[in-house]
Amino acid sequence: MGQLHASPGGRFEFSYLPAAKAEPGFVPLAQFPRLGEVYESDVLPAFFANRVMSRQRETYPEYAHQLGLNDATATPVEILVRSGGSRATDTFHIVDDLRYHPQGAVVSRFLASGVRHLRGATDRIASLRAEQELVLRDEPDNPVNARAILIDERAGEPVGYVPDWLADDVHELRSASNEVRIFVEQANPDARPHLQLLCRLEAHGVRTD
Repeated sequence: MGQLHASPGGRFEFSYLPAAKAEPGFVPLAQFPRLGEVYESDVLPAFFANRVMSRQRETYPEYAHQLGLNDATATPVEILVRSGGSRATDTFHIVDDLRYHPQGAVVSRFLASGVRHLRGATDRIASLRAEQELVLRDEPDNPVNARAILIDERAGEPVGYVPDWLADDVHELRSASNEVRIFVEQANPDARPHLQLLCRLEAHGVRTD
């Protein structure tokens, strides 16, 4: 429930969102202990920097490519928002704000979740091509999240899920726009399941009033 802003000049600002301040019993991060303060820094704060793979790692170029980024030019913030910055030791997840463009368009890129739980998903991902359009399918009987949204290669042939952190936004976009479409940005069938499918969501004619 916080927001990290990276300025073009290389400064970083972190602050808590109003929802965090209103949440009973909310515990702030040790690095950012005061809810009402804006924390400024000339370097990416350690809480976030520790969630970015080091460029010195032998696997970094392949990892950046799987995220659809150029390993030579990708910034730590781009790596963070594309990967989610997840760690096995906690449940924090970093996400990118939905980007609103002129003429009421919204674009978001994300990694499909739940691939390992869907039988045959990896085989189907292996046959996908960049820019191929996919199909969104609600799954109201999902035992974990009644607002879950499947991503199908074709109707009834799932290749992943819209991540839970994005699902509510997708539902809202479908109610507030002329159309919402999803495309293959990049398929990585040989990667670990959570990196196998990079998607691009586009919404057009979004009404913001």
